[in-house]
Amino acid sequence: MIFDTTSVSFKCTLISNLVFWPASIIGLYIDDLCQKKQSPIFLNCKLQPSQFITEGDRIDLILLSSFNMLFVSFFLCCPLYESLWSWIQGNDRLRESDDFIWQCELQKILLHIVATEIGFYSVHYLLHYSPFLYRYIHKVHHRFPAPTSMGCVYAHPIEFAIGNLFPIYLGPILFNSHPTTCYAYFVLAMIGTCKGHCGYTIFGHVDHHDDHHLYYKYNYGGMYISDYFFGTVSPSPTVKN
Repeated sequence: MIFDTTSVSFKCTLISNLVFWPASIIGLYIDDLCQKKQSPIFLNCKLQPSQFITEGDRIDLILLSSFNMLFVSFFLCCPLYESLWSWIQGNDRLRESDDFIWQCELQKILLHIVATEIGFYSVHYLLHYSPFLYRYIHKVHHRFPAPTSMGCVYAHPIEFAIGNLFPIYLGPILFNSHPTTCYAYFVLAMIGTCKGHCGYTIFGHVDHHDDHHLYYKYNYGGMYISDYFFGTVSPSPTVKN
């Protein structure tokens, strides 16, 4: 069997898809309304109101995003990271049937955030620091200066597997989290990355990852904790043009 449909990794991937597709499709719909100037409210919230994805680019966006979410994540990452998970934790690995101790699991979620931030920042910064890696791998993700929610998984498959998915798996694998915690964390992670690439202010909040796509540098982390620590935060908030 290529992958086990009862495994935690499979369920995490399934949950990620259930969050990703509605959010990304809604994002494309809102982008279309703004491009046609049919929604002044959303247009006023758009961080780069003059930048839109063309119809041809939208097709490429959907195709590569679908390939990553439906093939790479299920058929490559699920069996790979599930095996790594079991190899590291062995017989001590928590199962769905084990007791859920919420005090411990809450602490683990905080550790997950730190692990994801370190993993994502490290890989992302390396993809920018190396001209070779940027040209042949990361440049794919920077095709659109003004991102949209679906663009969060628009990446070279190698980057998607190692730079996007693995940092999310890292915390649950290292800290032996209860499956329920893993499912919740994957929901939070997918919501976060869709929000970070949506291209709009949400209740007045500006996600600084838009600056990263606008300037092609700065804000390499997912929650920008590492950026503040290493001094790679963008010098100014996202500008509208």
